[in-house]
Amino acid sequence: NKPWLIFALNIIFMWTGFFLQTSAIVYYYTAVIGSKELSVTIATIMSIVPMAANFLVPALAGRMGKRNLYVGSAAIQLAGLVVILFAGINHGAILAGAVVTALGYGMKESIYFSMQADPVDYGEWKTGVNTAGSLSAINGFLGKVAQAAAGGISGVLLAWGAYQGGASAQSSNAVLAIKAMYLYIPMLLLICSIVTMLFYLSLIHI
Repeated sequence: NKPWLIFALNIIFMWTGFFLQTSAIVYYYTAVIGSKELSVTIATIMSIVPMAANFLVPALAGRMGKRNLYVGSAAIQLAGLVVILFAGINHGAILAGAVVTALGYGMKESIYFSMQADPVDYGEWKTGVNTAGSLSAINGFLGKVAQAAAGGISGVLLAWGAYQGGASAQSSNAVLAIKAMYLYIPMLLLICSIVTMLFYLSLIHI
């Protein structure tokens, strides 16, 4: 079941990036941007905008297909992170980038959950064996693996950067580690996710 294998690999890329970035929000906006209040605003944007983006998914999926919508949404999310990367400490540009990345993330997450059943249906069509329970369980397990990996990466990076909680200023290594958690690694994983899903093929209409 090649579509499921590709989908399963993408679970690692998608959720590792998500958990890593969400764990770094407060660190990034406090230690790098210098505004803890902005982290609250960004967290609010990342909660509200994706919910609104969900309403766009049915129509877009019908026009583009699920796989193409996933890839396009991930590209939008990546573009938003690029805006934040180059925004520096410009709060207006950061907020604009956050809205863009939240829009892409919201559509991507919505279509991701819609796609989960397709590889299962494909496998049953191809082999005559219904493995819905097993594949769903593995998908959930891979999500937990991604969460654990993100936690481990965060710990290693913060230790490497000698991050000092509560310090008025952080070392250059600590700032680099936080940027890697919030931007660099999630951006790389988004690229991996996009490339992986370009190979996601199925005989089902996806």
